[in-house]
Amino acid sequence: MQTDISELENGQLAEQQLPSDFTLVVLAGGASSHMGREKSDLLLDGQTFLEIQIGKGCQLGAKQILISGYRGTQCGEEIVPDRISGQGPLGGLESCFRRAKTEKCLVLGVDTPLVPVEELQNLLKFAMEKADQPVTMLCHNGKEESLIEVYDARLYKEITDFLESGRSSVYRIFKYSGIFPIPYQCTGKLFSEYQ
Repeated sequence: MQTDISELENGQLAEQQLPSDFTLVVLAGGASSHMGREKSDLLLDGQTFLEIQIGKGCQLGAKQILISGYRGTQCGEEIVPDRISGQGPLGGLESCFRRAKTEKCLVLGVDTPLVPVEELQNLLKFAMEKADQPVTMLCHNGKEESLIEVYDARLYKEITDFLESGRSSVYRIFKYSGIFPIPYQCTGKLFSEYQ
C-alpha cells in the first residue's frame, strides 16, 4: 500500500527513520508498446508515471533527483542526457552516476509506478547497512529487478569501460565487472509493470 501524501512532513515519511544520503535516478526513456506513447507521460490516478516516481524520491528525502531519457516538457528536476547515446538504460545510468552528488543512487524505471514507497525505504535501509557492496538489487517472487536497485555511483567508471567495449546489457555489466549484486527480497506485493 502506498503512503498517502497526508502522512508526509517536510518532504519525508513521518514516523519513520530514512537514509537520506542518496540520489534518485529515474530512467524515463522509452515508449509504451501497448499505449503508443512515452511511458513517462502515462497517467495513473491523475499523475504521470514520472511525477509518481519523483514524488517517491521526495517522500524518501533524496538529496538529488536526476531524470534520464525524458523527452517531454513537464519535468522540474534535472534531466541528464546520455553521454554515450543509443546504449539504453545503461547509458542513462552512466551519465547520471557521473552527475550524482552522493555515493549511493536509488535507481527506478519510470514504468514501475506501483512499487510502494515503503519497499523502497526498506531497500535503501538494507543497502545502507551493506554500504561496502556496490549494488543491492530488489528481488520479487524469485525475479531480479535490475532497474530497481541501489548502486554505488562510482560504478560509472566500469560502466563507461563496458559501453566503450560495445556492450550495453545491464545484467552483463555485473559479470564483466566481477560485481555480484546483493539481493534484497521484498516483503509484500510489489507492483504491476506497465509495458
